Amino acid sequence: MFRNRGNILLIVAFIIAAVFALSGGIFYSLAKKTSNPTVNSPAESSPTPSIEVQEKEEVVPTIVPVKDNTLDILFLGMGGSGHDGGTLSDSITLARVNTVKKTVTLIAIPRDLWVPIPSGGNNRVWQKINMAYAKGNGNLSKYVVGQTLAVAVDYFLAIDFNSFVSALNELGGIDVEVTKSWDDYFYPIKGQELATCNFTLEQINLFHQKYSGFELEKQFTCRYERLHFDQGLQHLDGETALKFVRSRHSAQYGGDFARGERAQAVLLAIGQKLLNQGLFDPNNAIFKKLVGVVKSDIALKDVAGILRSLGELKSYQIKRLYLTDQNVLTPAKSSSGAFILIPKAGSDNFDELRKFVQD
Repeated sequence: MFRNRGNILLIVAFIIAAVFALSGGIFYSLAKKTSNPTVNSPAESSPTPSIEVQEKEEVVPTIVPVKDNTLDILFLGMGGSGHDGGTLSDSITLARVNTVKKTVTLIAIPRDLWVPIPSGGNNRVWQKINMAYAKGNGNLSKYVVGQTLAVAVDYFLAIDFNSFVSALNELGGIDVEVTKSWDDYFYPIKGQELATCNFTLEQINLFHQKYSGFELEKQFTCRYERLHFDQGLQHLDGETALKFVRSRHSAQYGGDFARGERAQAVLLAIGQKLLNQGLFDPNNAIFKKLVGVVKSDIALKDVAGILRSLGELKSYQIKRLYLTDQNVLTPAKSSSGAFILIPKAGSDNFDELRKFVQD
């Protein structure tokens, strides 16, 4: 649905102002995937998927998208050093700016989407879409997202979570609108992943016999901390904002899909803070530090063309679109047992998903 028109300035101005500070490619980004905030991730709320998909290698035809009055920018967020799978882009959002309709559509792409990723020559290996950045950084992610959605992605902007925290702390924190009060009693404490919580080896072996997956992990309560957020406008520092975005196990507001809305709320809050404090100045020391922690392929020479194509920013509206199992996707599992999401029309049929995005 369309949001307040003023929000578009927070997104577009943030993009443009950051680009001004570039001399070849640095920016900031964070976004995620979500549906209704009360809906948990399929991995947590759905029964074990009965669909099994092979992890096959094959030749996949290349799609050549038609570029039509749009500027497409891909936002990527990674765990970074110190996190399991630190090079996986677990946060993926495509911003589609339509310069004729004067809209920006933020498309949240789930990390578990099963797609073909180039593996050499014309061959493709089917993997989760978050593997693209790990295998080839932003340019490969641009290609894979573009082929999946049948769009021509112009630029990528990527940041790891460690840099995200330091950037927000440089900014002095942000004020985020929390739409509902919620708790997460199982947010992992960094460095405590293997803590025994004073259990004996015999007790730990019994846990492993009785439980598996997250049910096993929940027995080790010392590995987790409780998060609580009250409804309303809340001031968050970098560490707390990251927890706000990454939390997965809230009974009221949890799951991979739900946390995408929180990530977009953080992105808007960053834009609002920059605008309110007049920090969109390429010579500002804080602004320089912010853009200095992000990787991008936006070059300074592209700025003039971007500005001309956008026109009057105040006339834009913002729209949010989420690719979930509530619309065009369905849960499944790979032949190795991994949870994945595939199009409802079939694992290799993206026509309905592409039409959903184009419409």
